Amino acid sequence: MQTTKTPHPLHILVCTNARHDGTPSCGDSGEAQGVFEQLKIRLKEAKLPVRVSRTGCLGPCAQGPNVMCYPQGVWFQAVSEQDIPEIEARVREMLMDT
Repeated sequence: MQTTKTPHPLHILVCTNARHDGTPSCGDSGEAQGVFEQLKIRLKEAKLPVRVSRTGCLGPCAQGPNVMCYPQGVWFQAVSEQDIPEIEARVREMLMDT
């Protein structure tokens, strides 16, 4: 095994988990996938040194879609595509603090 430092000062995890048993989850509405895709496109176009990844369950499913910024520990809940400009602004602030 090799251990290295991450090349990204900020990693954004977007929960796209969908359950098929009726239990609420971030991916149920389809909104989470759109948030992931649009956030990834927007931050890539902005050339920000971040990584945007889909993830499974982050925990608070009923408050989703959930987006977590790591290692900063910032959570966004009940996210929609309309929130992406605000998330980008917060990401820029976090990057300035690193």
